[in-house]
Amino acid sequence: MAPEPFAVVAARRDAALDELALALAGELRPVDADAALAQLDRLGAELAPAAGTGPAAEAQALRALLGRRHQFAGDREEYDDPDNSMLDVVLERRRGLPILLSVVYVEVARRARIALAGVGLPGHYVVGHFGQTPPLLLDPFDGGAAIEQAAPAELRAWSPHETALRMLNNLVASYRRRSDLTRAIRAAEMRLDLPLAKPDRTVLEAELQALRARLN
Repeated sequence: MAPEPFAVVAARRDAALDELALALAGELRPVDADAALAQLDRLGAELAPAAGTGPAAEAQALRALLGRRHQFAGDREEYDDPDNSMLDVVLERRRGLPILLSVVYVEVARRARIALAGVGLPGHYVVGHFGQTPPLLLDPFDGGAAIEQAAPAELRAWSPHETALRMLNNLVASYRRRSDLTRAIRAAEMRLDLPLAKPDRTVLEAELQALRARLN
């Protein structure tokens, strides 16, 4: 089944990452949302026995399951391919951008009742196990490897809406580089469906207007 329209999902204050990611992809290409969700459910069931074993053990189980057993890792050869921003494709190929691989980690963990969240860093996106302070950071792009916490005081869990915005920023840039202005405009339009502070909305509206001017 196709996902719901992105605007509908984005309007929900409690929208989950998987819902947002699949709705986003569904605006740009055909998506079987049920198949993608079923795959996340299966992975979550595999992880579930590790729940309650403590942050370090849960993080290790995530790394073992997704990074080793199922071999989810970054696409280093075609990093900028828009398919690396499509959750259903990433689940199928087990390759993608850091942020989409992080969505997989977060959603699999959520199904297993493990306290994982996305963490936006400058120039990178990872996941953090927030069952302890400071959180344990894992890099899904690098197979779930543990990473150093350079500035623990600045680490925070990103909301699904913030993550969706960063995903769309990536897609706008990727489509622009490919001169695919139709999809770049659609991704730019979707950014405005998200809850935004007024200054951010003003900037994104101007960028959308500039893209539309190029198409005409």
